[in-house]
Amino acid sequence: MIDNFGLFEAVVYKPEGLIKNMEVLALIETDNPYARPLMKTLFHGPTPSKFHLLYHVQDYGKVVRVVCREEDREVFEFDTSFTRCVRDDMTAYVESTKHIFRSELMFVHFLDFESLYAQYGHRTPPEKLLEKIVRRTDNWIKVLRRQARKDTLFMVIGNHGQNPIPLDYKGKLAEWRKANAPIAIMFQKRDK
Repeated sequence: MIDNFGLFEAVVYKPEGLIKNMEVLALIETDNPYARPLMKTLFHGPTPSKFHLLYHVQDYGKVVRVVCREEDREVFEFDTSFTRCVRDDMTAYVESTKHIFRSELMFVHFLDFESLYAQYGHRTPPEKLLEKIVRRTDNWIKVLRRQARKDTLFMVIGNHGQNPIPLDYKGKLAEWRKANAPIAIMFQKRDK
């Protein structure tokens, strides 16, 4: 899961690894495109229920790993036995590299843009900061793909982040940004 990454960012910043390996691109239709509501739907389905995807997979004897912030663990009720709580995206990436080969289902949440925007937004234009984070995360996904077992299926889901962020795009880019939608990019690691 990548916060603040959707159709707009994929088109404008053209993350090479994701685009090159993409087999399926899906636009996600949702009433609330922000991270938490979208994640709740992914884990619990479209209606409130006791079902939880990760526990369901684990009940079938599969190795489940979650790499996220502590607040995600609490909100989504991830069991501490399969969750690795991290403080930032770099730590999430490093932790993911440790578990990708041994996991049968791994959920990783990259969400640094908003905290970096709050920290550096006054010095770095948010568009440049977002571009750097998209490219950085794309490079991390390339590494995870190389480390994964053959036939591993990747589903990279982008959402509108935790909160709305004002980005000062002008002209056509501003129009495109208004039409931004959450996406899912899917690909599988295959033999060359």
